[in-house]
Amino acid sequence: MTDRQRDRMYGGLLILLYAALVLAPVVAVGIVRWETGHSFLFTVGKNLALAGFTMVALQFVLSARFRWVERPFGQDLVYDFHKAMAVVATLFIVSHPLLMAIGDGVWELIYDLDVGWDIWLGRIALVLILGHVIGSTFRAALGVDYELWKRGHNAAAIAILVLAYIHSRNAGGDFDLPFLRWYWVGLLVLALGTWTFSSVVRPWLLRREPWTVRAVDRETHDTWTVALEPPEGREPFEHEPGQFHFIVFRRGRDLPEERHHWTISSSPTESRIRASTIKESGDFTATIGETRPGDEALVYGPYGRFSHRFHPDEGDLVFVAGGIGITPMMSMLRFMRDTGDRRRIRLVYTNIAERDIVFREELSEMESGAAPDLEVTHMLEEPREGWEGEEGMLDEESMERLLRPHLEERAFYVCGPPPMMDAVLAWLRDRDVPARRIHAERFEL
Repeated sequence: MTDRQRDRMYGGLLILLYAALVLAPVVAVGIVRWETGHSFLFTVGKNLALAGFTMVALQFVLSARFRWVERPFGQDLVYDFHKAMAVVATLFIVSHPLLMAIGDGVWELIYDLDVGWDIWLGRIALVLILGHVIGSTFRAALGVDYELWKRGHNAAAIAILVLAYIHSRNAGGDFDLPFLRWYWVGLLVLALGTWTFSSVVRPWLLRREPWTVRAVDRETHDTWTVALEPPEGREPFEHEPGQFHFIVFRRGRDLPEERHHWTISSSPTESRIRASTIKESGDFTATIGETRPGDEALVYGPYGRFSHRFHPDEGDLVFVAGGIGITPMMSMLRFMRDTGDRRRIRLVYTNIAERDIVFREELSEMESGAAPDLEVTHMLEEPREGWEGEEGMLDEESMERLLRPHLEERAFYVCGPPPMMDAVLAWLRDRDVPARRIHAERFEL
C-alpha cells in the first residue's frame, strides 16, 4: 500500500468517526425511545439539537490544528470543513425550537418571556451562534481587525458551548438516559480540553524552547526572508517542500506579537534552518523588516499538502504563481535542484510590477541549471517601457497560449491572490482537467 493510499484510508476513517460521533446521540435516543409521544417535527427538532451540539463541540477539535487531523486532508481543507460545519450546526440549532414549536404547538418556546431560565440560556446561545457565524463570514468586509475578531470568536465559542450544554442538560427530556448524560460530559470535556491545549498548553510548551532568528534578508522592496533555527540540542521538524508552519515572533522593542502561518520557502535539504519569505501586507507584516537576528520565535508545524512530494505518480508540472504565492513553488523548485530532479517545470509567475518579482535572480539561475528543467514566464500588470515579458493579467487569451499546451500531460499547482486563483482554476475545470491533477493553496486560514 502506498503512502497516498494509506492517507486516503486514514482520511476516510476520520470522516466516518466524525459522522459516527454526530449521529451517536440521535441513534442511541432513537433506539431507546423510538416512541416519544411527540409529533414527527418535534422529534426531528430535538434530534437536530443533539447533532448540532455535538458538531459545536467537535469544532474545537477541527480548529486546534492537530496534525493527526490535518495530515490526510491539508489544513486548508480542514479549515473549509470547519467553516461549513459551523453553518450546518447553526442551521440545525436554529431549526430546533422552530420545528418543536410547529410540531407540538408549543409556541411559547419562541416568543413567551415567562419561561424557565434554561430556555433563556438556550435563546442566548442561539443569538450568540448566529452572531458568531455572521461575524466570521463578514469579518473582512466589515473591516474588523483580525486579532480582535479572533479573541471575540474564541470567547463566543466557549460561551455557546457552555450555555448550550447547560440548556440541553436541564431542558432536554432525554437526559435521564445515562448514556446521553455521560456522552454530553465527554463532549464538553473534549471541547474544553482541546481549547486548553491549543490556547494554553501548546503556547507554554513552545515558549520553553523558542527558535532563534538567524538572518533577515530583503528580497524586494516589501518582501523579506526570515531564517529560523531551533534551540541547541533540538532537531527541527521535518517537512515536505511547499508546506507551511505557524510562527509567533517575540521581538520586543514594542513590536506586535501575533501568530501567523507562512510557507516554508527553504528546501527540506537545509539541515537546521527553516526560512519563510514574508510580504508586508498588513498591520503586523508591515513590521517584518524590523525583525533582527537574535530575536526569538515560537514555531510549530509543518502543515499542508501543497507539495509534489504528496503526488509521486505525477511527472512534469505546471506552476502558476501570483505575487508572494511563489513561496511554496520556490521550496519545491529548490528541493528539485538540491536532489537532482530533472523533471520539466513550466512556471508562469504574475506580479504587478517588475520590482515585485521575488527570487528573480535565483529563478534565472535555475533556468540555466541542469535540474529541474525549468522554463519561467514572467507576466506584469504594470510593465515598464521596454519590458520584454508577458503583459497584463492571466485571462482567457493568455491562459490559452501559456497553459493549454500542457493540459493533457501535466499536473497544475496554483497559488496567489484569490482572483487570479479563481480564474485559473475555473479555466482548468472548464477544460476538463481532472481534479486529481489540480492542486491549489490559499493563504487564508
